[in-house]
Amino acid sequence: MGYRSKDKTINVSSGKSRRRSNRKINIRMIAALSGAVVIGVAAIYVVYSSLPFVKVSKAIAAGNRYSENAEYDAAINSYSEAIEIDSGSVTAYNNMASAYLSIDDTESAKKVLYDGWQNTENEALLGNYLTVIMNDAVNSMNKGEGNIDTVLSVLEVLEQDNTNADAIELLSAAYDRCFSAYTGDPNGLFRNGDENGCSFAKYSDLLSRMITVYENTPSEELKALILKYAIPVADSFTINYEDAVSYKAILERVREAVATSDEIDSAIACLVNAEGVQEIFADIFTQLDVGNVDELRDFVVSEKYLSLRDVFLNNIETPQENTTYVAISREAIILNKNDGKFSYRFLNFEENPQTKGVITLWANYFEDDGVQRCSISYEPESVNGNPYPHTKYSVTYLKSYTNSGKNTKVAKMNYRLCTEITDENGEIDETIIGDWGGDNEYVMDIDTIESRIKA
Repeated sequence: MGYRSKDKTINVSSGKSRRRSNRKINIRMIAALSGAVVIGVAAIYVVYSSLPFVKVSKAIAAGNRYSENAEYDAAINSYSEAIEIDSGSVTAYNNMASAYLSIDDTESAKKVLYDGWQNTENEALLGNYLTVIMNDAVNSMNKGEGNIDTVLSVLEVLEQDNTNADAIELLSAAYDRCFSAYTGDPNGLFRNGDENGCSFAKYSDLLSRMITVYENTPSEELKALILKYAIPVADSFTINYEDAVSYKAILERVREAVATSDEIDSAIACLVNAEGVQEIFADIFTQLDVGNVDELRDFVVSEKYLSLRDVFLNNIETPQENTTYVAISREAIILNKNDGKFSYRFLNFEENPQTKGVITLWANYFEDDGVQRCSISYEPESVNGNPYPHTKYSVTYLKSYTNSGKNTKVAKMNYRLCTEITDENGEIDETIIGDWGGDNEYVMDIDTIESRIKA
């Protein structure tokens, strides 16, 4: 039949062997596949864990846990790590700012929120930034620590949101409370900036920025605020002359772009008048600065000097304060407000010992044989900053008797120079020269003059 029984047996045994071999191969394949799946899952996990958004989420979560445990420094580091990975994470900026506020570091909180807004343009971050500024300003004012920097910070809120009613209301409240710190001393507002943090530069910046906001978004509330801030709360304040020129320009901008008031108009009138007076004395100051005191002879009888003198002599209305002896200096003026109207004067030597020189206009009636005297004084700059010895030159053009050969006394118009030198003990060495600059100059006898005055 072609088959033997032993051959059959052999054939059956061989088939079983092949099946066992296949089963072993399948087991090996399954094991290999399982290992590959495990490795694949692990690889996927590693890749997932290294994704930026996962790292950011982990860093924020860590920061939140630290914050819950009041470990704010660690929380800030975690939020900072999140921001380094993704500078657009709004949550990280907000949470980091919150952590800073928890340790009363308002400045850092504001910086984080502002940087976040700059990087993301997220309006919520901007809103939180402005809220922190407002709250910080209110806290400073409630503690009595408000100053011009407080006002400038609130103004930043108004610049970001031109119609923010809360910011306008807070700025109005800050006017009295923040500027009251500078009203005790006339120099406190604008001339002691290095000592108290206020300066004309800051004030000028404040007004200019307010006007810009108004020009962009005008409103009656903002108009009232600018008119309020245009005039400092102090009834008397000193301002450096170069700043006074700038102040006039700012007030003129207020008047042109916003509105005006009686106080603004009177302040501008003072500043305009001060510029005119400076022009009158500019050339003579230049001569006196180099020691040419003899130039006072021509100046004291000049038309421009006598015209100004007659304003005071005849009580003609002027914003410059009317006194018998009117100081003219170049460093600063003081503005004084009475009944809602300003007047002004230049600082004298005692008020400003660091001056480069003071001229004093004499507006006193004094006639010789019906001829009004013309007088002027000049106090030069201190030597090496030392006020003593203090020198004062006084020049008078008058009609008086002078020597005219062989002791003949002749009445004529002539100049008289009086030089006073005062030492630190108050002792005065005085010299008077008659017919000063004339043909018959002579030194007058002080004792004789004093005896005549006493008589």
